[in-house]
Amino acid sequence: MHESTGSQRDAASTIFNLPNYRVIDAVDLPDGGRRVVIASTVPPGCPSCGVLATKVHSRRSQQVRDVPVAGAAVVVWAKRRWFCLEPACARGTFAEATEQIPRYARSTTRLRDQVVSAVIRSGRAASEVARAHGVSWWLVQAALSAAAVVLPDVDDVRVRRLGVDEHRYRSVRWFRTDEGAWRRFEPWMTTLVDLATGQVLGIVDG
Repeated sequence: MHESTGSQRDAASTIFNLPNYRVIDAVDLPDGGRRVVIASTVPPGCPSCGVLATKVHSRRSQQVRDVPVAGAAVVVWAKRRWFCLEPACARGTFAEATEQIPRYARSTTRLRDQVVSAVIRSGRAASEVARAHGVSWWLVQAALSAAAVVLPDVDDVRVRRLGVDEHRYRSVRWFRTDEGAWRRFEPWMTTLVDLATGQVLGIVDG
């Protein structure tokens, strides 16, 4: 059972600043970090019928990855499962899900947005961003892939600032021609980028 942070709860929730969540407990850990327990403030609507629930079925703790807030923190969501009391609805119970922590998510939306911004807008490597945020390279890459899906079609983008980057993507290679002579080959590619958004518009050889 988590004890409320009492008069400090509102201040703690403001500092933590995760939309639609409040801090219900926060303790310092022996290793110097802290453990923050949060609860959703979103009205629990059934995902099938939309009727708001009023009766809790069960509770469980779910650890989620989040952005560092005043240092490293272990974030635990005090997650509830609710009864759907609508007689016409076939769904008996449902678990909480929010915009910041969608269904099946193990990391907050703001963390995923932050790592995507760090890679695209700051031009940092995915591995560097992963180390800085204390997450895996796979999480950063998955966030980038998800962000790429919703990007507008490059043919519909009105570009005001175009970035052109020439890059040799592997070492120089030598090939023997049919006549027996050796020929040097440098594999270059050119990347075209919308500098306003960081969106890659195209990649061409040479």
